[in-house]
Amino acid sequence: MGATWIVDQFKELQPMIQSNSISRGNSQGKRSTVRTHQHRKRKGAFTVEFALCSGLFFMILLAGFEFSRFMYARHSVDQAAYEAARIGIILGQSPARVVSRAQQILSATGIRAATISVQPTTFDGNTETVTVSINAPYAESSWLRPVFLAATNLSASITLDHENQAYLQAQKINIGNNNFEPIDK
Repeated sequence: MGATWIVDQFKELQPMIQSNSISRGNSQGKRSTVRTHQHRKRKGAFTVEFALCSGLFFMILLAGFEFSRFMYARHSVDQAAYEAARIGIILGQSPARVVSRAQQILSATGIRAATISVQPTTFDGNTETVTVSINAPYAESSWLRPVFLAATNLSASITLDHENQAYLQAQKINIGNNNFEPIDK
């Protein structure tokens, strides 16, 4: 009777455990499976629960994708404006080169339909600041059809002092004659 009897009993009980049912003996000594009342009440509950929860789950998932792309696109527009303005403050550059640099960064990051403006429209020896402004509709740059941020515009504007500004300021306060320096004795 030892270990083999326990293994045989377990093999008989295993189908009942797997099907979550109760076994009863009938008049001929054969076993028949009768499902419990609780199991009948839960039939289809998983399907209903999945149908209710899956919509919310996928909405949150797609919202996460959309907000992630929005933050990436917003940062890309900021970075493009900054990099273009840095090109513009160098002596000898032109507004066309500034627009070209901004467009290069925007196209590399997937931002489309952007409007780029540079102030002043010409650079010369008296240019004090360079301002680059970028506006782009988010709907044109989204990877998915935007639901939450469809009407949002991405915009950035940055103003940097031109490289010759230090020279122009030095002429105004007359630094070149060394009158403001302490005298060493």
